[in-house]
Amino acid sequence: MKMNIGKIYPIDLNEETAYIAGVIVGDGHISGATKSKKDKSPDYKITIEVIDLDFLNVVASLIHEVIKTKSVVKKTKPRIGKQQGYYFQFRNKSFYHFLTNDLGIPSGKKCFSVDIPTKILSSPILQRYFLAGLFDTDGGVRGETVGFTSASKKLIFNTSKILNDMNILHHTESWKNKKYNRHYYGIRVKAKDNDKFLNELPLKNNEKLKKVFRHADVLERSNGMVDSLTKIKN
Repeated sequence: MKMNIGKIYPIDLNEETAYIAGVIVGDGHISGATKSKKDKSPDYKITIEVIDLDFLNVVASLIHEVIKTKSVVKKTKPRIGKQQGYYFQFRNKSFYHFLTNDLGIPSGKKCFSVDIPTKILSSPILQRYFLAGLFDTDGGVRGETVGFTSASKKLIFNTSKILNDMNILHHTESWKNKKYNRHYYGIRVKAKDNDKFLNELPLKNNEKLKKVFRHADVLERSNGMVDSLTKIKN
């Protein structure tokens, strides 16, 4: 019996895949290229690149649970002035279509147009998993608090809406980078709600959590770092 290699198999939108989608929106790239000059069919390549090796191994394990792939985590090539990075690159037609067709995440350059998928916005639970993936990659310390920055106004706007629904106090901001003549947008969680923010999201990036607790105004108590790290181990 021959397998239909070209067939697209359905991928379920659940907590796991919503988290992976958040990771890809944060630090991933969905190829918008074709396979070759002669073969104009899409190149179904998806790449995630970060500097936290342990975290990327966690993400790779999640992806291996969703699809079959022999891909493994690899080191990026050394770059002058850049910290050693790691990437996980795989090709899968079904997952590519899940991200681009089902969720509407743009392929190619996405920084200005990316948004939280509508299907995720309709579910409070999926919102939190997506936001966790986004923070684990593209979020971090902002001054003495935590937050996000993005070139996409829509992404910041809808992230703010989710935080409002979670009753997490924060403020949004925008500024123009004169060097590149581009506008950027940001979110800063109010310092008194940092602890709440970190504990209500299913965060998995252990290294980022350690950095946050070193540099942001976060309470180190039983419902703070301990609970967050417990979620990672579980």
